[in-house]
Amino acid sequence: MMDPRLEDHAVGLELQIVELEERCQRALVQGRADDADRLESEAETLRTELASTAELLSS
Repeated sequence: MMDPRLEDHAVGLELQIVELEERCQRALVQGRADDADRLESEAETLRTELASTAELLSS
């Protein structure tokens, strides 16, 4: 049986990634490339964590 805490963690990560992607797009539209780069880097870190969490859920 899957750990519901891990499932909740995965959903939370997905929500954070979506939020960061939206903020990144907004920064690009507003000409804030440095902020967009930082936000994309944060999103990539969360994507890596999400992949690790997904591996734990599938095992």
